[in-house]
Amino acid sequence: MRSLGWFVVTLVLLGPAAAWHAAARQPGRSNADAVVKASALEREARQIETMLIAACCWREQVSVHQSEAAEQVKQDIRAMLASGMVRQQVLDAFVQRYGIRILAEPPDRGFARVLYHAPWIVAVASAFGLLVFIKRITRRSVRQASTGGLVGPDESEPAGVEDTVGGNVADQSCNERLDEELRALD
Repeated sequence: MRSLGWFVVTLVLLGPAAAWHAAARQPGRSNADAVVKASALEREARQIETMLIAACCWREQVSVHQSEAAEQVKQDIRAMLASGMVRQQVLDAFVQRYGIRILAEPPDRGFARVLYHAPWIVAVASAFGLLVFIKRITRRSVRQASTGGLVGPDESEPAGVEDTVGGNVADQSCNERLDEELRALD
């Protein structure tokens, strides 16, 4: 019975203190929630800044550009996110205001789809061209080895115009003409 008395006294004395402590923790918790929410909003705003191009010069992302226009876009992003808009809605609002050019990465639809698929097309075409080139080179080297170094009609000698010394008649007549011209200069 005596322990029950102490228990009642403890509850009477510590009850208000426990209630005050619980009430004091609630505002801190809402402040912590607000800080977490503000941190998440800031993180999302910075990610959106990297997805947009500064509208004043169309050269740099809003996240790195130093201009009044870029600062205004940053403020607009934060205001839109604070009003409850999500990332895609913010991006759509800027596209509606400035056009598709505002996006740092064009969407994968319409004509912009070519930008996503062109590197693959070029890579396949280049590989095919390289394969054809290697095939031709190997065929030519095999043909040269089998014909003794002569390949193609432009590298072969004209048929039936050979001299007994080893050169063809056209080369011999050129050499004779050159010798006559040199003698005339002496």
